Amino acid sequence: MRLTKYPQSCVVIEGSDGRVLVDPGNFAMDAVGFDDFGSIDAVLFTHRHPDHLDDRALEAIADRDLPVYGNADVADRIGDLVGMLMTVTAGQSFTVAGFTIEPHDMPHVVMVDGSAGPPNTGFVFDGRLLHPGDSLHVDGVRIDAFALPIAGPSVSFRNAYVAVETTGAVTTIPIHYDGFIADPARFAHFCDITNVVVLEPGDTAAI
Repeated sequence: MRLTKYPQSCVVIEGSDGRVLVDPGNFAMDAVGFDDFGSIDAVLFTHRHPDHLDDRALEAIADRDLPVYGNADVADRIGDLVGMLMTVTAGQSFTVAGFTIEPHDMPHVVMVDGSAGPPNTGFVFDGRLLHPGDSLHVDGVRIDAFALPIAGPSVSFRNAYVAVETTGAVTTIPIHYDGFIADPARFAHFCDITNVVVLEPGDTAAI
């Protein structure tokens, strides 16, 4: 399995049978064109916030007739803007591009004003890699690799560290630090319980 990172929380996850794009939001779409992601077999959205779900991405997805997966709130946000929209349910695994993907209800981190965020779904790929969207509520999830938000409206290095500790992740790739600014190299310095792999946009790591 290989992960290629793009701005904010946008990643491409590649296996032997296909490639899945997760959370092409506004930071990613400001930086690259959709074709820069390469060949894509399906797109997953963790939640509706624009830094994770951008209308330009939806237009490109519709043009390419790609299947889209997301929770009921994501499906409501997208509506009929894409041709193939599948609503996922926590605990009900599905298979796409050769991956077995398990969705988990993971509450969005608290917003700056103290309010709850929108419904958020984390995705575990082949029981090994977690993309949690904007959540650090990872109790009960044990994985080898973690695409970890290190910044956000209520995210600190401390609770990011605790999330790594909770999952037992061996490899951690920092994400979600383009809007709420944080330095992934500083996080790597402080987080000594995992192998922190800092990727620049477009860089790829084997996991």
